[in-house]
Amino acid sequence: MRPFAFSILTLLLATSALAADPATQVADPVMQVADPRIEPLSAVSVGGQVTVRFNLANAFDKRRVDQIESGAQTLITYVVEIFRDRPNWFDEGISRSRIEVSAQVNPVTREYLLTYRRDRKLVKSHTFTDLASLEKAMTTIDEPNLFDIGTRHPYKMKVRAKADLTRGWLLYFIPWEISTHWKETRVTSPEAAKR
Repeated sequence: MRPFAFSILTLLLATSALAADPATQVADPVMQVADPRIEPLSAVSVGGQVTVRFNLANAFDKRRVDQIESGAQTLITYVVEIFRDRPNWFDEGISRSRIEVSAQVNPVTREYLLTYRRDRKLVKSHTFTDLASLEKAMTTIDEPNLFDIGTRHPYKMKVRAKADLTRGWLLYFIPWEISTHWKETRVTSPEAAKR
């Protein structure tokens, strides 16, 4: 083996051994935050209209707060689907909605502008003066009458939701979304609870 190739191989092995040793790794306080997740997801059907409510927990870490404070637009996209649950067979997709919540800070007035879009249509826009209320508005979803199920039986329906937090790049040119896991729940009905 040539001396140059041998020294390169030795350097690579030594570097990989140091990287694999847990004692040499520095703890990153940003990465020690719990993973973001969809918390209590509820779906209630009244008169053929399904209302969906949920929260996104652990979404605001130091990196996301720094991104907002720097003035960059910060976007969280929620994907909510309703489908007919068929055990031991393919589920029947009924409808899907995409909710985009974005925030940007005005550097002069230090106010936060929040825009809320459903299926690419602007639903509402608010300004906030503190970060805590902005975080609550970005992570709490309450969508009355989000889906129309018509005459279908609510107890056969399920709703699932996930949040796309940011976009990453694989090999610098292949995009992929960094997302939470899907959270599912069965659609409930007040009429069925009275029986």
